[in-house]
Amino acid sequence: MFLANLIPLYVVLGLLVILVLILLIRTFTFIDKTDYYKKGEKLSEEKDDVVNKLGELIKCKTVSHTDYSLTDFNEYKKLIEKCKEMWPTVFEKCEFTETEDYALMFKLKGLSSEKPTVLMAHYDVVPVTEGWDHDPFLGEVVDGYLYGRGAIDTKCTMACALSSLEIALKEGYIPKNDLYLTFGSNEEICDDAQYKIVMKLKEEGVKPALVFDEGGGILKNAFPGVNSDVAFLGMIEKGALNITLSIDGNGGHSSTPKKNGPVIKLSKALVKLEKNPMKPKFIPTTLELLNVMGKNASFGLKLIFANLWLFKPLVKKLFTMVSADTRALLTSTFAFTTLSGGNQINIIPNHVEAGINCRLSSFDTVDDVINHIKKVINDPDIKISYVNQNKMYPECSFKTEGYDIIKETIIETYNGTVVAPFVMLGGTDARHYCEISDCVIRFTPMKLTNEDRKGVHGLNEKVKVESLEKCLEFYRRLLQKI
Repeated sequence: MFLANLIPLYVVLGLLVILVLILLIRTFTFIDKTDYYKKGEKLSEEKDDVVNKLGELIKCKTVSHTDYSLTDFNEYKKLIEKCKEMWPTVFEKCEFTETEDYALMFKLKGLSSEKPTVLMAHYDVVPVTEGWDHDPFLGEVVDGYLYGRGAIDTKCTMACALSSLEIALKEGYIPKNDLYLTFGSNEEICDDAQYKIVMKLKEEGVKPALVFDEGGGILKNAFPGVNSDVAFLGMIEKGALNITLSIDGNGGHSSTPKKNGPVIKLSKALVKLEKNPMKPKFIPTTLELLNVMGKNASFGLKLIFANLWLFKPLVKKLFTMVSADTRALLTSTFAFTTLSGGNQINIIPNHVEAGINCRLSSFDTVDDVINHIKKVINDPDIKISYVNQNKMYPECSFKTEGYDIIKETIIETYNGTVVAPFVMLGGTDARHYCEISDCVIRFTPMKLTNEDRKGVHGLNEKVKVESLEKCLEFYRRLLQKI
């Protein structure tokens, strides 16, 4: 009788042992078979003064403004003339087009037109504010860093792409497939110079096998439990939706305030949205990110990521709690950005409104977001209006030849660097190319510290000279493969 009572316990213990064995077997066989120390072909000894050339581009004050009357297009023209001086062979050998928006496109005929490649960048930059340690438009090198607006975002990749092609053409380079270089002129204001180029390519029937633009960089200690440098390749970027919540009525003199006035009602709505975000979900890109990171992580995290069939709910919860970055990978986000109403302290305003910038994940539609807001705030007095700023495109596959080419080039340039796909949280011109290509990759081929990243759109934007030279090496190796 006593033994019979123990049978359920033995069954439970047996099942637990089986579960532990399954978890351990999956963990110990969870191995990354990529050779992250693969050596590439030897490059020629040809040199290029890409540091000084980038400095010359920085000297051109190509600041873009939404109010075009504030934009000095003479600086754009000056930059184009400097490009002709610094990269003469590129202009001689390539078919060059300057658009009415001052965007630039180069086409180099390859041995085939079947799998063309597009290398992108943009040369317009955001305005600067006071507080820089060095002149943001002087392009000077100080203590091993080249300072200036555009040093990272993204005159650096423009200079490296052009310099690598200049070197290659002098050596008789002919690409395996047609090669396009396109440089946008109004990316920072989300305008359509690159979109017009895409439409032109679409009319000509061009379907790029690889499109390569700015995006994630090579970061250290970027993922818990992973000690290696990691190159993050953006395979999808979020859509952008600008939402306005507004309410009218119930204002008046501040001496007789009514309860639950416009300011209070709108504030309550914002607090509700802050406490009730959109639901997190996994997409193939984030699942592959966890797959690669897990295989290169410490044992504890490897055990979890090797067994997502069991731990996925836990991982989803942790990602929404660890940081704003990890939360944004899994969910559409609300950023409360503007708030306006009264302009006199003794008057209760009749109209108040708040602006929300929503970054949409691929699994949420505009209707999903608006319906979520309506359900959460549950207030018929609050009007919801919106503008869909950036169209949402599907994620690109990381199981493509183009992805493999970029991955291999990274490894050959930065030995020991782990490569993984991820979700771009910001916007780029690359999204337009999703209309004509299934492989659009967003990656800035440089090692970037947190301090480096702060300079993008901020103070003291700068690039390490050594990083710029490695970026040039990356583009030279990439040209060998396309």
